[in-house]
Amino acid sequence: MVEHIVVIGCGAAGATAALQARKFNRKVEISIFNSELYSQYSRCGLPYTISGKVEDFDDLVLMKPDNWGALKINAKLGTTVKKIEHSKRTLSYEGEAGEGTIQYDALVFATGAENADPPIKGLDKERIYGLRTLNDAKALAAEADKAKKALVVGGGLVGMEAAEAFHERGLDVTVVEFLPHILLAMVDPDMAEIVEEHCRVHGIKILTNTAAQEVLGKEHPTGVVVKNRVTNEEQTIDTDFVVVATGVRPVTDLAETIGVKIGSSRGIATDERMMTSIDDVYACGDCAEHLDFVAKTPCPGGLGTIAVRQGRVAGINAAGGDEKFAGIVGAKVTKLFGLEIASTGLTEDMAKRYDVPIIKGSIKGSTKPPYYQGGKELKVKTFFNKETGKLVGGQLVGLEDAAMRLNVLTIGIQNDVDASELFDFENCYAPAICDTWDPLVEAASAAKRRLRKK
Repeated sequence: MVEHIVVIGCGAAGATAALQARKFNRKVEISIFNSELYSQYSRCGLPYTISGKVEDFDDLVLMKPDNWGALKINAKLGTTVKKIEHSKRTLSYEGEAGEGTIQYDALVFATGAENADPPIKGLDKERIYGLRTLNDAKALAAEADKAKKALVVGGGLVGMEAAEAFHERGLDVTVVEFLPHILLAMVDPDMAEIVEEHCRVHGIKILTNTAAQEVLGKEHPTGVVVKNRVTNEEQTIDTDFVVVATGVRPVTDLAETIGVKIGSSRGIATDERMMTSIDDVYACGDCAEHLDFVAKTPCPGGLGTIAVRQGRVAGINAAGGDEKFAGIVGAKVTKLFGLEIASTGLTEDMAKRYDVPIIKGSIKGSTKPPYYQGGKELKVKTFFNKETGKLVGGQLVGLEDAAMRLNVLTIGIQNDVDASELFDFENCYAPAICDTWDPLVEAASAAKRRLRKK
């Protein structure tokens, strides 16, 4: 019988696990530890505190510290778990809550991820930041008040959202991306080119296929030496500060001390119940590894939407339930200078890596009928398994309505919809909103024709 659940980590996954455990079991004792002083807050909202679209840093806090007590959850903020002896079901901690040792029956790791810094000389200087925590965002907002130039290393989601935020604060911004295009973990090169052109038109300097070599300056940056990976040409870009946004790595050190299995993606390996290789020990969120929904291959989560869903399953099961997590589809969306970029399931590169044969349905459509003023161009790509015809991925780029259409593709993937079924999808219609044949249907039609020829 479970009498005490301990959750380590109070981000989206950990907070959800604790809340869902309490909802499922009103009597169980629950303790949650967080090394940061803050209670649960939205990491995805951090760039928008810099731009001012989120008015106050405290607005990102989703669970006020005082609310934990009302739910009879013992929240120890600013407190780090130092040691776990799982054979005795005890853990030791120290921090703002003092020092102590407690016993537990079930344990949930929600330790998240940390920035993975690339091998660049000079990263030990002042005024070099990541963008992972609320304190990072506060420091970068202060930089935006006094700086004139910013350099962002990494053109992924965090890097591009940070670049937009600094530009909106009036800074001269350069993004240095090692790969041939930005956002390649999200979209294919042809879609990335649309985004790059859009961002450049709005004033962002983007250097792709370019490696940051060294940060110059004594105590703080004065410039960054970069090298083009195709031409080998080097140049120095002046900057007042640097943001390193080159990805993250799961935080698994504490879990490893009790012998949980670490998966091929370096996250804590979990089963469909979010249980680790050790009974009564669960993991969820950015520290956990699970299966890709389509390829059934181990992969990290890395998204808030995945974290809360995994946290729900882990928390309920730790409290004695029997919930299952279906797998990671990977629905992603962002908005840069008004342009929506949305992706779900496999990209073309992922399909190659996972050895999934695909047929593509790609069209340039409009969000409204051609006779109605104000329609926006929408580029749509859908991917179907060449052997089964099942929907396995999709991408959309446009100035409106990309995200909501992406949700249709995601539910299609989760329900094994094929090209014919997506083509038969009866979309709503009104000239002021959308056409009689939705761009998703048109993309499915293009793929359907190719599937017939296979």
